[in-house]
Amino acid sequence: SLLDAVQEHSPMVGRFWLVVMLLFRILVLATVGSDVFEDEQEEFVCNTQQPGCKPVCYDAAFPISHYRFLVFHVVVLSAPAALFVIFAVHQAAKPGRGDAPGQRARRLQPFYVGSVVARIAAELGFLLAQALLYGFRVQPLFVCRRRPCPHRVDCFVSRPTEKTV
Repeated sequence: SLLDAVQEHSPMVGRFWLVVMLLFRILVLATVGSDVFEDEQEEFVCNTQQPGCKPVCYDAAFPISHYRFLVFHVVVLSAPAALFVIFAVHQAAKPGRGDAPGQRARRLQPFYVGSVVARIAAELGFLLAQALLYGFRVQPLFVCRRRPCPHRVDCFVSRPTEKTV
């Protein structure tokens, strides 16, 4: 099975990362993530009645939905590990490979290291993207100066403490 392949071809640290990934990211996103972010646009309140001002300010405050960003983060982080497992299972299933288990592990090691490097690069990339897009603290007040707003408009984010990383 797929989990047997993960256990056979990943060291203890890789298996630990998989558990942490499944428990702390996917489970949290699936259970409470949608509840925290479900009202983000409806509850974004601006102190103006100018038509079109609120959506423009919301787009300025949150260029990408936090929830979609986090889901995309999990998908991208899962891809290198999944590709490595698929590759390892494919290599093990090839006919005519009478390699000893040690030889097979040595042959797969560069691909495993590549998947780890890809995961680390993805983590760092998403950390940088988080910092550039939102920062690490969601402020309760967002000051908007975009058109069609007639002047400086104060907008308020719902539940900013829950949305802080």
